[in-house]
Amino acid sequence: MTYRVGLVCAAGVSSTFLAHGLRAAFADADLRAVELEPMSADRAVAADVDLLLLAHHLRGAADELRTATAAPIVLLTTDDRAAVIDDAIGEIARRVADTAPLEGP
Repeated sequence: MTYRVGLVCAAGVSSTFLAHGLRAAFADADLRAVELEPMSADRAVAADVDLLLLAHHLRGAADELRTATAAPIVLLTTDDRAAVIDDAIGEIARRVADTAPLEGP
């Protein structure tokens, strides 16, 4: 099962750079089944994703996005790239583990 994550930034541009760092970190965190897509806030409303990561500078739009989309939203709380990658990887790993099917005998 692929876990789909949208990375939301104002115009989708800076999220593209962050997405490169996150994708590189996925292998280290054994998150190979995660698909990440940078997107603008406008596009996030209709996106078919399991989780939206929202850039900290869009925190004012978080409530509006929460009511406009069914996907859970995680607000990234800093612009420090390394900290954002660590926080995002941790959050994604927890959510992927929560959705993983239990293995039988």
